[in-house]
Amino acid sequence: MPRLHRRGIALAVVEIGGARLVAASTHLDLEDVPRLAHAGQVISLLGRLRQKYGAPAVIAGDINEPPGGPAWSLLARPFPDAHATAPAGDADTYSAAFPRRRIDGVFADPGIQVIGCGVPAEPGRAGDYALATDHRPVLAELELGSR
Repeated sequence: MPRLHRRGIALAVVEIGGARLVAASTHLDLEDVPRLAHAGQVISLLGRLRQKYGAPAVIAGDINEPPGGPAWSLLARPFPDAHATAPAGDADTYSAAFPRRRIDGVFADPGIQVIGCGVPAEPGRAGDYALATDHRPVLAELELGSR
């Protein structure tokens, strides 16, 4: 569609203290059908990378739908929603100026322990979010190892 933006995924395999991690960031489509298809592609790609590198995976991004939506639910099956696992800070990410929806998330492989996940509680900085972007940030504190 002419008004829609190109969507993508950024991937990295990193080693932290001798442990490997597949890290991904994505921005899914505004339209329901392509968004669900892209979520499936993300899961497939991360599955292959997890196997190839013998590493757990974490994905973060703008899902463009709230928890319970088809794409969100699809991602959360193999990669549980980090905020639902260990809420820390606010949940709503959109809009930055008037947050009323949670459409951004972090999804962590079961081999990753979620210490906490949410919008950082920094009252002095909250006004800066709307100056920088139309979303509020999501911060996840993660620990490699079995849950």
